[in-house]
Amino acid sequence: MFLLSINTGMDLVKLLNLKIKDVKRKHYINVDRNKVIPLNQKILDLIKEIVGNGRIDEYLFLNSRGSKIHRITIFNIFKDVCAELGLDKYSIISWRKTFAYHHYKKYNDLAYLLWLFNQTSVKVALKFIDVNENMNLKYREGVCL
Repeated sequence: MFLLSINTGMDLVKLLNLKIKDVKRKHYINVDRNKVIPLNQKILDLIKEIVGNGRIDEYLFLNSRGSKIHRITIFNIFKDVCAELGLDKYSIISWRKTFAYHHYKKYNDLAYLLWLFNQTSVKVALKFIDVNENMNLKYREGVCL
C-alpha cells in the first residue's frame, strides 16, 4: 500500500477502495472519471504479487479476516511504525507528499501535481511538498531580452 501510494500519489481512501479488477493486467489506474495514473514496472510487479489468485471483485488490500481495511487501522499502524522508528512528524499524507516531492524534483512539473491533487495554486502545491522556492527570482534571472 505504501509503495503504491509513493509511486502514484494516490490517497489512502482511493487505495483502500481499489479492487483487483481495477489493477489486474492494467498499466494504469482510473482514479476518477478524468484521472488515469500510469503504473511503473516496479508497481506492476508488486500488484501481480499482491493479486495472486484473488477474485476480481475482492478489494486489493484486505485485513486478516478477508474484509476491507478501514483507513483508521492504517493510520494507527503507520503511526506506530513511525513511533518505533522515532519519526514523529510523518503521517499517511507523507506518502503523497513523497510522490509529489520526487515528481517535482524530477520533472519540475507543478501543473501535473496541481491537477492530480486538485490544488488551485502553485503556492499551495509548493507548501504541500515542502519546496520553498522564490519563484519570482528563479524565473526572472533567466530572462534577458
